[in-house]
Amino acid sequence: MKVFNDDPDAPDALEGWRGDVGLFVDDRGVYLAAPVREKLGDAVLMSGEALAARGAASTARASLETWQALIAGTLDPIAAVVQKRLVLTGDVQQIISRMSYRGLAERWLSAIRGGL
Repeated sequence: MKVFNDDPDAPDALEGWRGDVGLFVDDRGVYLAAPVREKLGDAVLMSGEALAARGAASTARASLETWQALIAGTLDPIAAVVQKRLVLTGDVQQIISRMSYRGLAERWLSAIRGGL
């Protein structure tokens, strides 16, 4: 969240975003929700039922192995979606309309890799 919120281009990427974002690590039963306003709010770990009740507008689901490959840069996010290793649900149009910000995601993942 810090890497995203510290990026000066993040507010432009979030402009017009509606709803929270949920991330799932399927094989670990871990669910993460982050409110989206002008920045990403503090993430909260919760049960899958609680995340569903919260009504996240968009979710991304993957195994721990897939999330690690995305962070490590050994798996392209688009390839992960095409291969159904990363499953996006909810208001996918919000994600598609932000494809021009794909470079930001790469920059954020690189910053995360550098901090590991």
